[in-house]
Parts: sequence; structure tokens; C-alpha cells
Amino acid sequence: MRFGAGVRRVPRNPGRRGSRLESWSQRNEAEGADPAVPQPWLALSLLCAALCTSVGAHGTHAALRARRSLGRLGVRGVQTRGEVANSPRRVGTSYHPPQIRYEAPPPGHPSAPATQTYRQVPLNPDAPNALYRGTPVTLRYDPADPRRAVVVRTAKSYSPTANLVWCALFTAFGVGLAVFSLL
Repeated sequence: MRFGAGVRRVPRNPGRRGSRLESWSQRNEAEGADPAVPQPWLALSLLCAALCTSVGAHGTHAALRARRSLGRLGVRGVQTRGEVANSPRRVGTSYHPPQIRYEAPPPGHPSAPATQTYRQVPLNPDAPNALYRGTPVTLRYDPADPRRAVVVRTAKSYSPTANLVWCALFTAFGVGLAVFSLL
């Protein structure tokens, strides 16, 4: 006996409301729904577009601030790795910014090997991320004066340029989503 032999099939009426042949908009017109009423997908897509745009704009602002802090060095600098020697701390009424430890050539000898260890306050102690003791950092120092250094990024963060690109693309995606949903 084959499968379903005892079951009688009832044909569907194609003119009946709710059949598979009718689309959602045809059913709404048949039921008398107002076509001028906005659909919920429009509100949700505009909300997502606003969220993407605001997150992207906020991230772009932070990435531009981090890139501006790299300009405090004044020269392109030499990139190296180091670590945070001391976290920022407050003792009484005085504030002590974080210190970084890295190896570079002695002052006045830019072509010498990087044998001298420096322990300095970076020129940008407020950027790009919180600097806590023991955190590995990537930094740039001035080859003419290795005591001048800026922190490019910590080990757990993207570079400021990568952040700028991603946040600008996220902002453009939000604007594009808003335009696409309004068309």
C-alpha cells in the first residue's frame, strides 16, 4: 500500500481569500486596508539607520581625535613596541599621568641600536585608550629626541586609521539604509 492511499485530497479553491496565489498587498486591498498607512518595516529600518549613523558618527569623532593626537609628535616618528609602566593615578590633589616603557637609541644618535630603555609620559596620555600597568602598546617616538613619544594603540585595539575607516563606512551604511528605506 502506498503512502497516503487512504487520504482523500480536497482541491483548494483558487478564488478563496487567503489562497497561496494572492499576495499580501492584494489581501489588504481586498479587506479594505488603507494603502497610505505606513508599514512597520519603514519605522524599523529608519530606526536602524539612525542608530548606525549615530554610532558611526560617534566612532568617527573618536577616531579623528586619536589621529590628531598622533600629530602632537610633529614628525612621522619611528614605530616600536613597549608597555605601560605606571597607570594614571591621583595622590592627594595631584594627578600623575600614565608612563610608558620602551627601548630606543640614545638621544642624539638615531642610527644607533635601540639599547636604552625610556620611561616617559606620552605626549597623548588621554588617547587612544585607557593605559593601565602592564598593557602592551604600540608607540611612535621622535628619532631626534626619543624621549618624545605618542601611543598609537594598545594591544587590544585597532589603529586610529582602521577605526576611522570602519566608522566612516558604518555612517555611510546608516545614511544609505535611510535613503533606501525612503525610496
